[in-house]
Amino acid sequence: MSNIPAVNALITAINFDRFAEIEARHAPDAVFHSFRGPTLRSSVAIADWHKEFLRDYADCNYTELEYIEQDNVVAVRATIEAKGYDWRPFTQRVVEVLEFNDAGEIAVRRLYGMLRDIELDKAASASMADAQGYKGGSASATRSTMEKLLAAIATGDMDGIRELTHEKATVIDGVFGIATGVENLVDLIASRPAPSFGTERVTRLLAGEHDALLELAIDPSRPRLAEWFRLVDGKVRVVEAYWMLREIGVNPYENYAGDRHARRAILPI
Repeated sequence: MSNIPAVNALITAINFDRFAEIEARHAPDAVFHSFRGPTLRSSVAIADWHKEFLRDYADCNYTELEYIEQDNVVAVRATIEAKGYDWRPFTQRVVEVLEFNDAGEIAVRRLYGMLRDIELDKAASASMADAQGYKGGSASATRSTMEKLLAAIATGDMDGIRELTHEKATVIDGVFGIATGVENLVDLIASRPAPSFGTERVTRLLAGEHDALLELAIDPSRPRLAEWFRLVDGKVRVVEAYWMLREIGVNPYENYAGDRHARRAILPI
């Protein structure tokens, strides 16, 4: 039985500020990691977090939903449309990873994000259009491609990476930049600052018909990065990087006020 309807129900509850329903859809001891922080460990705390979140993200609407489902885990890529503290509209690309228990409740949830209002250049837009228009593929073929790619990356095999990557592939990283072309893609990913201690490891691989999700962390209890791969004809066409912004030292509130200007009627004196 698919858990995607339950994910959609949660998203609807978020879009319509239904805090009691948000709480009910999580297990009492659910764990929630988000790019805004902090880590929460109860359904009550998660509902309270959403009250603050939806104050800052007024008129919140999850759009452009895409799913990968495997066993009891659903990954959903979305674009949040909302209005900020000054009531100006903005968009923010996010990835949610949700793990369900046997009762159909959300037991673990992770919300990764880019910074707001990411604009794609002409090359990146062409890559996205090509990837989103592709309808072929299979989950088994996608998993095989990703496993071969990870093996090539681990051994520094550039020929293997080129073989599995479209020559005009694009990486879209909302924190560290956008690059097109295999060499530029590899260079951008390699240029990301590395932590002083520990090694970034893949903690989960989810494969769909032509999309895949990688989760990476140094400490598995502290999620760090989710990468959404889009494949065309068995080759990587687009890589989107979504971060736990606070985890990597990026202030998710930077350039945005932390509180909201309340809408008030202006009365005559």
